[in-house]
Amino acid sequence: MVKHRKIVGIRDIAKEAKVSLSTVSFALNNPERVAADTRKHVLRIAREFGYSRIKKSGRKGQIGILADDYYNLILGEFYNGVTWSMLEELKARNVNVLVESTGKDPEYLPRMITKNLVDGVLLLGKSSLDLIYISQQKNISLVMVGHPAPDIRLHAVVSDGRSGACQSTEHLIKLGHSKIGIISDGQKYDPVIAERLEGYRFALGSAGISERPEYIAEADICNPETAALAVHKLLGLKDPPTAIFCTSDSMAYRAYKAIKNKGLRIPQDISVVGFDDISAPGYAELPQPELTTIHVDRKEMGRISVETLFDVMHHPGKAKYRYTLPVSLVVRGSTAPLS
Repeated sequence: MVKHRKIVGIRDIAKEAKVSLSTVSFALNNPERVAADTRKHVLRIAREFGYSRIKKSGRKGQIGILADDYYNLILGEFYNGVTWSMLEELKARNVNVLVESTGKDPEYLPRMITKNLVDGVLLLGKSSLDLIYISQQKNISLVMVGHPAPDIRLHAVVSDGRSGACQSTEHLIKLGHSKIGIISDGQKYDPVIAERLEGYRFALGSAGISERPEYIAEADICNPETAALAVHKLLGLKDPPTAIFCTSDSMAYRAYKAIKNKGLRIPQDISVVGFDDISAPGYAELPQPELTTIHVDRKEMGRISVETLFDVMHHPGKAKYRYTLPVSLVVRGSTAPLS
């Protein structure tokens, strides 16, 4: 005899959360009307109970682009290129676009989602579990762009961080470097950071070079200036590295200044590699020497993200998949053979 799974209702959630039915209803349907702590408590229980009440709603004819701040969306050093590509692709499809930011507030839920104003959302960078869950309850299709969700199966479009880090490290090894430092974000369990660390370690291991924990320096990718502190740590070692791989160009360019302040020359005294291939804006002077880096096709990332979102909207039951964008090493003037 088949045992049917009990269908979970809002009464079950209210009982477990020790709140009223109206509080549960507001948390699920009008989350901005519930205190953040209460909302998180209710949504956590709803997720754990596997509660799902998918609303069937008509098409809105609008798509949302969402990131943690407007700087990243429009002026930021990586996502701006992705955003412009998305906007071009959506314009070509004759689709209205809503652009919104969470303002770096993990508790904030954008109006485009709480008011059910869009058919789908392109999420740039990291996102909260609550935002993802509410979107799913409102039948809003989601695609993570540039950063997969670590604990949830969602459609995602990301660059190949493992391959990029491996190519960078192998390039330095071929130049004769065996003392290779890495400046990485401190969030080791973040999927993007973990993949780049894995690529770095794989390249070292394949070349028979032992990993040295002291050569792994942490910085805050959201505050690239901290890369200078990481450089001071690495160059202050008794046996400092002769090359440094930075897991983003933003951090690499900040590392330049710190290296030069130490009286060292790039690449004669130390080689530097970045990741992303970010070009300086037309009014700015590109730091010299030009940076050896991993090229990420941000225009293609934007195009593929839009294509994926429309695929998801038209086939909502499709199995979740991750599109990994190939990357390639671009050798410029910041790396040289070990002298």
